[in-house]
Amino acid sequence: MKKTVGIIYTAVFIAACCVPLAATLISPSSGTTGKEDEAKAPQLFSDGRLNDSIGTQFNDFFTKSIPFRSQVITAQNTLSGAFLGKENNNVITGKNGWLYTKESTDEFIGVRKSSRALHNASETIRIMQECVTAKGMNFVFTVAPDKNQIYPEYMPAGYIKSDTNNLTVLEKYLRADKVNYVSLKDELLGLRKKNKSLLYLKGDTHWNGLGALYGYNAIMNGLGGEHESFSGTDYVYSNDWYGDIAKMAYPAAPPVCRQYYFDIDYSRIRFMQPRTSQSNDKLMEDLMSDKEENDTNIRTINPAGKDSLYISRDSFGRAMLPFLVSNYKSTYITRTRSFDLRAADKNKYTDVVYEIVERKLDSITDTAPLLYAPEVKNVSGTRLSDGGKNKVAVRNIDGALKVYGILDKSKVSDDSRIYVSVRIDGKERTYEAFPITEKELLKTEEKSEYGFTALIEGLGDISSEAEVAVIVK
Repeated sequence: MKKTVGIIYTAVFIAACCVPLAATLISPSSGTTGKEDEAKAPQLFSDGRLNDSIGTQFNDFFTKSIPFRSQVITAQNTLSGAFLGKENNNVITGKNGWLYTKESTDEFIGVRKSSRALHNASETIRIMQECVTAKGMNFVFTVAPDKNQIYPEYMPAGYIKSDTNNLTVLEKYLRADKVNYVSLKDELLGLRKKNKSLLYLKGDTHWNGLGALYGYNAIMNGLGGEHESFSGTDYVYSNDWYGDIAKMAYPAAPPVCRQYYFDIDYSRIRFMQPRTSQSNDKLMEDLMSDKEENDTNIRTINPAGKDSLYISRDSFGRAMLPFLVSNYKSTYITRTRSFDLRAADKNKYTDVVYEIVERKLDSITDTAPLLYAPEVKNVSGTRLSDGGKNKVAVRNIDGALKVYGILDKSKVSDDSRIYVSVRIDGKERTYEAFPITEKELLKTEEKSEYGFTALIEGLGDISSEAEVAVIVK
């Protein structure tokens, strides 16, 4: 009897293992959840060569293609979240149905970056502001707060909120650097005390339409000009939004959130980008969804608006689109990593905004803005050149002189500023560099806190003749 039971058990076990394998061959599932990339079959050859990553790619493809994957993930997360309070699929199950992203926990509990790293972020924003305002444009930098900063009471009991985190320290640097900074965290926390309306989505990482409206008005007030506030605009508060983290945690049956939809007339707006045959209402519906398709660059013209806007934004900026495109005569709304205003002299904007979410503060210094380095006078400090632990490189990029590298950290303090000196035909000119490491150009994976980069307009053709030094102040 025991032998028979053992044989039956083994047969059932093997069959259970074979069912998803067989189903995968018959009808593979996309299997992707949340914002995962779509599962793609690996290729044996890549760029004419044998694909040496085929093993890893096949494992990823096979894992995402197993049928019933969404149902299994949903069941697992439902049980472990409800009974064990565990983090699954980068989702933290909070109280009363609130979900949070694991990415935001470091800021919540106060895991700190170095003083030099935060100084670099502030200096990067300060130089951006100087470049923008020198061209006669208004500038605002703002940070969209993580959901657990506005609604900390629904986080699991094991997470203790810190009063000090990277943003609070960065704000001190920004004030010292006289950056025109709008604190959306203060704005939204103040609004929470005044009314009970939800400002964030329970099953999503983002604010809802009402939170976005308040954020928009705070940014516009920071810019200082008159703007449409949309106060009194009709809206629908509908229970039909599938949150991004809800879909990650429960892909087979994500719970819905209540979302605000404002009644805004888009008929006068002309979309220059993306080009589409869709109606404005349908296009805005797609751009406002979590598909995040065709939204890298959005350009609009609105004869009823005034002034012009350039905004570098992340996914939080998506919910502000209805208000932005309705307020301005022209908008350029981009979510690329490169803040590019080199052509602002030809396409001058009235207002420039840089928005980023709190949990992504580190990305401020990931990529150097595409701005020409500002020239400065009478800079004194320690002069460094290429050699030893200092690496200083020069190249011609699109007719501009690019000077970049990494410095000996013993020569750089937490609050040092870095300048590039260029001497040509006996004449020396000095420019301030962004404190950012050009990882791609330097062919390094390390994000050094002692890197620098400066793009100097009009000197690319004489890059081989220039005598270059770095000044640390």
